Amino acid sequence: MDKVVVRIADYRIAEAPATLVTYGLGSCVAVALYDSEKRTGGLCHIMLPSSLGDRASGNPKKFADTCISGMLKDMEGHGCKVDRMVAKIAGGARMFDLPNKEKSSSIGERNRDAVLIELAKRRIPLIAEDTGENYGRTMEFHLGNGDMLVISLRGGTKVYRDEAL
Repeated sequence: MDKVVVRIADYRIAEAPATLVTYGLGSCVAVALYDSEKRTGGLCHIMLPSSLGDRASGNPKKFADTCISGMLKDMEGHGCKVDRMVAKIAGGARMFDLPNKEKSSSIGERNRDAVLIELAKRRIPLIAEDTGENYGRTMEFHLGNGDMLVISLRGGTKVYRDEAL
């Protein structure tokens, strides 16, 4: 099986039978998009919620808004259609307990919320989610069947399937 590694602040697109994998998800969020008809998927590893503001850098793959739109455009170039896509996400953990945690949400929560907004804008259904908590994760996305495998020391190994696929 061909494993394609997705690094932080990046995305990759592949076709079955490949497996897309990303490591080291803490507060970052991995977004897996899948077109079951084409058996093609994309996986991105997002660091921050928005490209707006003075923290923005020259890498659009770092941010939820610009990374998801770029990945979708590339997937459409591979013959995928947004109206056939489903999404699965993982990550978005609260990695550090800060004293003012009641006053503001963590970067992990903000990343998750930004991803949900981007998916809702495009009417892409979220069919599986393994987010939050306070531990890191590895995510594997198997394009042969659309399965998302989430591996963590604290949470164990979980498989998220879409029975309709």
